[in-house]
Amino acid sequence: MGTCRFALAALTFVLTASTLFAAEIHGVVLGPNGAPVAGAQITLVGHGVEGWSDGDGRYLLQDAPAGASTVLVLSEDFEPFETTAHVDATDLRLDLQFEEVRRVATSIEVVGRSEDVLAEIPGSVFLVSKEELVNSNPIDANEVLRKVPGVTLREDSGPAAMRLNVGMRGLNPDRSRKVLMLEDGLPISLAPYSEPEMYYSPSIDRMERVEVLKGSGQIAHGPQTVGGVINFITPEPPPKFHGELDLQGGQRGFFSGNGRVGGSNKDRSLGWLVNYLRKQGNGWRQFWFRINDLNSKFTLKPNDHNTLSIKLGAYEERSNSTYLGLTQPMFDGDSNQNAVPGDDLEVSRKSASLMHSYTVSPNAIWNSSAYTYSTKRFWGRQDWDRSDQGRDYLGIAGDPSVPGGAVFLRDSAGNRNREFDVVGAQTGVAMEHGTFGIRNKLDAGVRFIYEQANDKRINGQGFRARSGVIRDDEDRFGRAFSGFIQNRFFLNDRVIFTPGVRLEHFSQERHILRTRVDGVPTDVDRRQTNTITKAVPGLGLSVRATDNITFFGGVHRGFAPPRTKIAITSDAENLDLDAELSWNYEAGVRFTGVRAASAEFTFFRMDFQNQIITAAESGGATTTLINGGETLHQGFESSFRVNWDQLTDTRGWTLYTDVRHMYLGSAEFTANNLFAGNRLPYAPKNTFSFVVGARQSQGLGFQLDASYIADQFGDNRQTIEGSNDGTVGRLPSYTVWNVIVDYRIQRERYQLAPYFTVKNLTDELYIASRAPQGIQPGMFRQINAGLKFVF
Repeated sequence: MGTCRFALAALTFVLTASTLFAAEIHGVVLGPNGAPVAGAQITLVGHGVEGWSDGDGRYLLQDAPAGASTVLVLSEDFEPFETTAHVDATDLRLDLQFEEVRRVATSIEVVGRSEDVLAEIPGSVFLVSKEELVNSNPIDANEVLRKVPGVTLREDSGPAAMRLNVGMRGLNPDRSRKVLMLEDGLPISLAPYSEPEMYYSPSIDRMERVEVLKGSGQIAHGPQTVGGVINFITPEPPPKFHGELDLQGGQRGFFSGNGRVGGSNKDRSLGWLVNYLRKQGNGWRQFWFRINDLNSKFTLKPNDHNTLSIKLGAYEERSNSTYLGLTQPMFDGDSNQNAVPGDDLEVSRKSASLMHSYTVSPNAIWNSSAYTYSTKRFWGRQDWDRSDQGRDYLGIAGDPSVPGGAVFLRDSAGNRNREFDVVGAQTGVAMEHGTFGIRNKLDAGVRFIYEQANDKRINGQGFRARSGVIRDDEDRFGRAFSGFIQNRFFLNDRVIFTPGVRLEHFSQERHILRTRVDGVPTDVDRRQTNTITKAVPGLGLSVRATDNITFFGGVHRGFAPPRTKIAITSDAENLDLDAELSWNYEAGVRFTGVRAASAEFTFFRMDFQNQIITAAESGGATTTLINGGETLHQGFESSFRVNWDQLTDTRGWTLYTDVRHMYLGSAEFTANNLFAGNRLPYAPKNTFSFVVGARQSQGLGFQLDASYIADQFGDNRQTIEGSNDGTVGRLPSYTVWNVIVDYRIQRERYQLAPYFTVKNLTDELYIASRAPQGIQPGMFRQINAGLKFVF
């Protein structure tokens, strides 16, 4: 009995002592650049004491036991770290700072985020950060990319950017054919080599950030290395349980609901993330659309050397999108109309990828990936005429008294049904070595892509008929092998010399199964192949003048293979079209590494020896292909950001401005061309964007941004006067203003943020495009309200 009493007394003393000597630990959590980090989890390992940082990065741990304790710090944006807290009878201030941005496990980065990596890239780069996406609450990817210097856009699918039309530095933006489009480092176009068109475009709502790379730094990527690379990066599985819900709605039946949840186990060897997006609307040009987008990621780290990740995706879209734009009388009378109610588009995409990363040594990493995706694009389009052909028409849109000013609707449909399957694999090594007695970074790898497409044209007897007579039927196949090697020679602590070369070999086949013979659909067997092999070299130099200033320059060979339907005719004739080739030059300076300001200024020149100009891309101004069309693109880009609160006392407000500009002095046809001396279509001389934002420490935030696009031509002939049918003519300059107001309520375990946005604040009516078949008005003013919940 005495022994029990003694043990009970001893236990009581220990518990009482621990309570008496318990203290508070408080401080601030900072990122690698010294900025406060909100929502970080701070845990005293083994003691059940934890807390979260608030909007200013402050945290508080109560009842911390005396003595030494291990502190674990977690955030979804940074690599976890541990430190030791020594607690005595008094409270302890312990400031915590992350040292490294979180390494990606389920995606391939094109640029990267660290200052050291940016200083090594011998070309122009632009990063759309997570912070920028959160602050701007973009309605679609067009809104984001419009503000990237050097990027031009063509809008034609309403407030969702379901089919991105992106061009760079004066290249035609038609379906983004001349830009390499990636998601998590893997291709996403219908068929990367034979049909690099963006009929599926990733939703900006589920993105973590966006990378844009131009210049010789893109030589390791492919196949398109003409304009640049755009890589959409999705979030990684978070290190702890984490969820987000973003709901918004507004005019024209617009609704977007994006939910995300994920986490990792205690030792972070297993991670998972699931994201679901529902987006819909109606009323913009009487268009309606419904999008369901489901994605998941899983990571497995069995040991320190291996990381395995799986990504799965399923996308479904239904809309009444149309190729047919407005005639000039229609645009002048009511720009918010859709002339062809019978059009119907269905896009579905299923994707899967497997990535493996193996740390061979502290200086070498071996990365491999395999992926596959299938895309279905079934587009039912009502037939119509530009003039009265004596048929029994269902209706007439526009003004028939004006030649070309009306559209005559027929009671029949042409269904363009296409299905694409892509399988790819790539493997490569990134390593540091000491060849020639200096520091080197080697990147080398090989890729294989197999593409298969089935393309049918089905004529229906009613304007909504989705079955009928198969007029055209064909299969297309492509096989591509690519290998690259690029080495960065660190000549000293400041100078980096980067040569590289990529070898491309692409074989394609067009197999015509059914086509019109003397105007009658007939089964045939026409086959033809085309093969292209090219070496694509690049050379870059970067000089780190100071810790914050880097000069860079480079030259690389631009390469884009001709699409199968262009290189081989429907009569199975091989046109012997060469790849699109250019010499691309860059020189610039980059200022980074200081929280108060960052900037980049770049001069560029793209000299095309062979740009293939199709009728669709030229606004119908030419009916033949141009093999050997020489064009010249030349100008400069600039971006400059200032965080004013780092330079002066802004009384508790975070204040920033961002200015971005492109001057495209030359974008014209040169020698050996029918249009020599003319400016290229959709190549504005100036694009300019300005962003100003402010945030109060208590959570109130405001941002205003403007994007200016100068005049453009809509066809190769530089036609000034707009045609009655809307297909050719000048596109006047325009400016789009957006405003965003939000209020973030940050608590330990959650954040609540209501927000209000107005897109196209002044409701400016502008012509976004005249291609492919008439005037496409830009997005009208759109007012939305939303609520974000992060837990």
